[in-house]
Amino acid sequence: MIYTITLNPAVDVSLHVREGLLPGSINQSFAERTDPGGKGINVSKTLKVMGQDSVICVGICGEDGDRLLSMLKSIGSEVISVRYPAGNTRTNIKITGENGVTTDINGNGPQYDKDTVEELKNIILSKITSGDTIVISGRPPLGSPSDIYAELIRSFKEVEGVKVILDAADEYLREGLAERPYAVKPTCEELCIDNDADSAKYEAGDIVLRGVTRCLISMGVVGAVFASRDMEATYTRALDVKANCTTGCGDAMTAGLAYASETGMSSEDSFRLCMALAGAEAETEGTNPPTKERVMELFNSAPISGQ
Repeated sequence: MIYTITLNPAVDVSLHVREGLLPGSINQSFAERTDPGGKGINVSKTLKVMGQDSVICVGICGEDGDRLLSMLKSIGSEVISVRYPAGNTRTNIKITGENGVTTDINGNGPQYDKDTVEELKNIILSKITSGDTIVISGRPPLGSPSDIYAELIRSFKEVEGVKVILDAADEYLREGLAERPYAVKPTCEELCIDNDADSAKYEAGDIVLRGVTRCLISMGVVGAVFASRDMEATYTRALDVKANCTTGCGDAMTAGLAYASETGMSSEDSFRLCMALAGAEAETEGTNPPTKERVMELFNSAPISGQ
């Protein structure tokens, strides 16, 4: 089973405007949608359309937390939720122009509460067994300690055979990497390196040498780099698709890593699937997941070639 952990989830409001966001002006939307959001939730949504179930693990609070829980029912996956003692689950606003460029305005959400995070961790520990995959992704609540994800990784790795995938930034990524999760999916910006193939290939290879089994570095429209213990760092360009909204493409890639972990896919096929998922996600509106048919169409037409 796959468990996705989102400590700071959101209600995502996606607005579409004709000419892109015009600061200082009245911007009229011509379409809008509301989705349950947060990086781990996005991963679960993508896994669901791929036919792979997961358990959605979230921390919520306030009226918007209740609203989010109600929205999560539409995914059809099991949900484990804990409640922060104060605050309100955040709202994220995504404004997309017809050129496909998206501007994100993310709310803050609740303050970190140690007891709440411990409660969620202990519930998950009581359920996981050897062979399960745990995805930890997104930014934790305000005030979280820098080792919050590192501590979760340590705890989950004590269960033999459990694989942890980390998608985080800043100190949460740096300290999490030190615990050698099974896989990571950072961006070049999160790694503080140039957004080019050579820099990403060097960094991905180094991360694998430090004990991570699989490393996928997403580079937006430039493409991505994948490295693993049985595949040297390889770069490929992003797929040529019409982008409607780029939000969620990285989460789709993380879903690809989790799907590949659960189903035993080879490194090359894992990379191909991640690229197909990102391309298909870019074609959708908001953080709505793509269809499996479109993902497989892109998967079958997306050879991985090194540069």
